[in-house]
Amino acid sequence: MNFHRVSAIIALAMAASACKEGTSPPVPSSVQAEVNMAASATAGLPLAAAPTFSVKDANGDILGGVAITVAVTAGGGTLAGAPTTTIPGAPTPIGTWTLGRTAGLNTVTVTVGALAPLVISVTGTPGPAASIAISAGQGQAAFAGTTVANALTAQVRDQFGNAVPGAVVNFNVTGGNGSIAPATITSDASGNAAGAVWRLGKTDVPQTATVTSGAFTTTATATIATAFNVDLRFFGPAMPPEAAAAFTNAAARIRAAITGDIPDVDLTVLTGNRGVDISSCGPTGVIVNEIVDDVIIYATVVPIDGPGKILASAGPCLPRNAASGGFAVIGVMRFDADDIAGLISSGRLDDVVLHEMLHVVGFGTNWSLKSLLLGAGGSNPRFVGPLAVAACNGVGGSVVCGNSVPVENTGGPGTADAHWRESIFDAELMTGFVEAPGVPMPFSNVTLQSFADEGYVVNPGATDPFLLTGGPVPLREHWNLIMGGDGQSWETVVKPSLEISPLGGIRKVKQQ
Repeated sequence: MNFHRVSAIIALAMAASACKEGTSPPVPSSVQAEVNMAASATAGLPLAAAPTFSVKDANGDILGGVAITVAVTAGGGTLAGAPTTTIPGAPTPIGTWTLGRTAGLNTVTVTVGALAPLVISVTGTPGPAASIAISAGQGQAAFAGTTVANALTAQVRDQFGNAVPGAVVNFNVTGGNGSIAPATITSDASGNAAGAVWRLGKTDVPQTATVTSGAFTTTATATIATAFNVDLRFFGPAMPPEAAAAFTNAAARIRAAITGDIPDVDLTVLTGNRGVDISSCGPTGVIVNEIVDDVIIYATVVPIDGPGKILASAGPCLPRNAASGGFAVIGVMRFDADDIAGLISSGRLDDVVLHEMLHVVGFGTNWSLKSLLLGAGGSNPRFVGPLAVAACNGVGGSVVCGNSVPVENTGGPGTADAHWRESIFDAELMTGFVEAPGVPMPFSNVTLQSFADEGYVVNPGATDPFLLTGGPVPLREHWNLIMGGDGQSWETVVKPSLEISPLGGIRKVKQQ
């Protein structure tokens, strides 16, 4: 054999062997996340920058072309464009990672052969506010003028329903004239703006509040607790809408102030299903044949006696008998069409209508039956109901009230013996004179407690603030004088024209 040829073959073999050892693929030693990984991002949205990782050998060099598996392993998100091999000489991005919609921990796991898997973690945080909802305190009932049992709580949420902390929430009463405090609350870590105390208004109308955070709004609702029903019915010619609203508002105020149910009256049984003709009370041709709960009040605006004289007449048409408390079953209210425009323009209509409706329910019209009025027709009539007396003393009237409440002794038959004394109670709603425009006429707790003395269940929260000065007050010029009246009676307090007989039927009252 040629020696030189053998040497060449050996040299080529050795060279080939050396070349084979130099091209062996490097062995992955570790898989590491890069430092540019975000710690948190908005839940439900793609990350702005994809996290990256590197597979390295024992010398710390980044290896390319290594087979890998990249998958979402927690949080419920998605991964688009996940790689299957590493990029040579540079960190490998995991793809487009959209976090799960529920705020919390999200993970992606990178698996490289038998190496310990790399877990990449990102916390999904709530996004911007996208909605607001009442989470506690919705739909409660409470007595008028009192706070609901549970404060309102509103929760701010992002587009995926995650609670948003740090959001400013505003509470604003929009119906019922109540109040909420505090009016502004910042949501807590659970997204809740808690502790808004809602005091309801003083009228039995829907109670609503708008709850707002940024551009997002929801509505809270509540209702006035009452079991007393005032069934208001209009008759006669069409009345101005302002008058209809005033009647409706007065009925709602009374339902809020008197809260206890009283026994129904079944007129179908009392009349043998013939019904009660209440024409003698004003509503011509009206026959009432039903079960009455608790009072029906008919109201109208018609000519009475020309401008500046009698503004209104009101009272019970048919009361219950004494054994049933004497409470009105049916009442009637008439307002003078020639005075209604002046009442509207002066802002006095609501006060006057409420005043008259309280007469229908029993103020001044049920006192004698209940033995609550002493000295009628004399110079010093007094109301002796103990609850009203206590209320009068409680508003500063210990000197003028003592053990009885002063009742009006002037003003003629429409005023005397049926109102609080003007010289003592001044502008209080149930004195016998209408105050001039702009002078408040508060519905006081003294008036409300007089109804309690009659046997009604009442709610003091529905009354207005009122204090007596402790002695006589100077008389002011009143509305009926300003309007050209005579300063005497501006109303007629109507006596019942029908009654329930001892045997249970309905009969006309013999007028004296």
